Amino acid sequence: MKIKLLPVLLMSCIVVATPLSVFAADTQKAEPQFAHTAAENETLGLKAAQKNDMTTAQLYFSKAFEIDPSMFTSARFAAVIAAETGDVDAAFAWLERAYQAKMTNVNQIRNSKNFEKLHADPRWAPLVKKFEAAEQAEKEFWDGKQWTGSYKAKLSEDERVAGLSKIWSEIKFNFAFPEKLQSLQWDQLYLQYLPKVRAAKDNVAYYQTLMEMVALLKDGHTNVYPPEEELDMFYAKPKILTELIEGRVILRQVGDAQLQKAGISAGDEVLAVNGLPVRLYMEKNIAPFVSSPTPQDMDVRLYQYGFLIGKAGESLTLTLQKQSGETVTQAVKRAPYKDRLSSGVANYELVMRDDGIAVVTLGSFGNFEVAKAFIDDFSKISSAKALILDVRTNGGGSGNVGFEILRTLANGSFTAARATVRNYRAASRIHNNVNKEYTYPQLTISPNPTLHFNGPVVVLAGGQTFSAAEDFVVAFKNMKRGKVIGGLTAGSTGQPLGFTLPGGGEARVCTKNDSYPDGTAFVGTGIVPDILSVQTLQDLRRKTDTVLELAVAELTAQMK
Repeated sequence: MKIKLLPVLLMSCIVVATPLSVFAADTQKAEPQFAHTAAENETLGLKAAQKNDMTTAQLYFSKAFEIDPSMFTSARFAAVIAAETGDVDAAFAWLERAYQAKMTNVNQIRNSKNFEKLHADPRWAPLVKKFEAAEQAEKEFWDGKQWTGSYKAKLSEDERVAGLSKIWSEIKFNFAFPEKLQSLQWDQLYLQYLPKVRAAKDNVAYYQTLMEMVALLKDGHTNVYPPEEELDMFYAKPKILTELIEGRVILRQVGDAQLQKAGISAGDEVLAVNGLPVRLYMEKNIAPFVSSPTPQDMDVRLYQYGFLIGKAGESLTLTLQKQSGETVTQAVKRAPYKDRLSSGVANYELVMRDDGIAVVTLGSFGNFEVAKAFIDDFSKISSAKALILDVRTNGGGSGNVGFEILRTLANGSFTAARATVRNYRAASRIHNNVNKEYTYPQLTISPNPTLHFNGPVVVLAGGQTFSAAEDFVVAFKNMKRGKVIGGLTAGSTGQPLGFTLPGGGEARVCTKNDSYPDGTAFVGTGIVPDILSVQTLQDLRRKTDTVLELAVAELTAQMK
């Protein structure tokens, strides 16, 4: 009998970063050959489960838990098998072991279809309540009510110091790049910023102080955010969209009525703000508070996402140059945060060109609907002569969304980025051996068994390609299915840990260091494209996409 537990094991495997390569077809030995470590035995158990050899899988999971009783994932996998094979008592026993091993993700118990057979048992409800209580206690320990109170328009000095202290602590113990903390002398930096947060005259000054300190880490996934109630104090901006092109701040969209009335339009240039050269204004007033890992990412954050951000309603004087050469001066006001202009870039869009090239815009990996839309359109995409995947405006989300798309292009299994985290153990400090790291087993992804695009492929990337979108580019390069065309990516990915601050603020810290499988870094530098190309000002004014046209030319040459 083939039981339906494999999807759950696969999903759990992804969550705990067990490599998908373990599901490759190996010949199952008649007798289990146990490995030395718990992790290796758990991996072997997943292999056996893939072959529907549940008896052997259970032995491996049991061995893993015997070696390492903190391995609650193995206990849960064993509980899944016991429940699906009808051994209810064993299932409850394994779930109790998972609880004792401090498993606190109650959703993996309560919402799992694999445990539906246990729901009618009188032991089920009390067990779920135990897991719920444990999860709540864990949350309270790390981010308790003292941190999650309601919004406060004026924080006390003690609350400001507490917020700084929490940021200092969370980053010291969780930041994925301890060498940066050592270089910055993180403890000394904390002492330097204590008087600054004490002296902060209001919430704006306080949060800017926190942002300034965290920005010194130069990490795009380590940030401080003000309360939602104060977004208009920080992130309001005029109704314009801009981009840094050839070192010049160029308007891409104009929604401000006064600028429109003055004849200002897309393609015109911003020369100065309040009498200061525009780049000097941004570097002086905005850049110190921006967490950014690379020059190309900083350019995006300053001149696209955060151009002229500040307090809503404030007036700014812009000096602009029209395409005709005429220079004009015009006052503009920052619109409220909720009224900011949208870039209009779709999360997903398919364009079938007349030349037979399919262009798929992947504007976000924040929702699995993006992968679903690609799969739904695959019959159209597969009819194309060549394919362009555009992630130039993709700010990330979940790597699994992108991998699901790449699976349809793969000629064989391919590797994703290598993931390394801090492995702090308090007792190791006794021997001055604190900043140990753990590298997860290499994630290897199998091709889609039924859908395959065999034609030439190009990926477009650039400075806005960030986080999970960079993981996508790394995996694509590892596939060797085509070229990456465009600019350097942002150079920031990893798993951020979010936490709250007194009075409604929030912060996050990057906890994972991703790299190429051989350990080559791209965080802090960006992924280098195979063919470097950036938008030119001349093409922008002609409404021509420089990078896209180069990609089309590259694919056209391949199709001949």
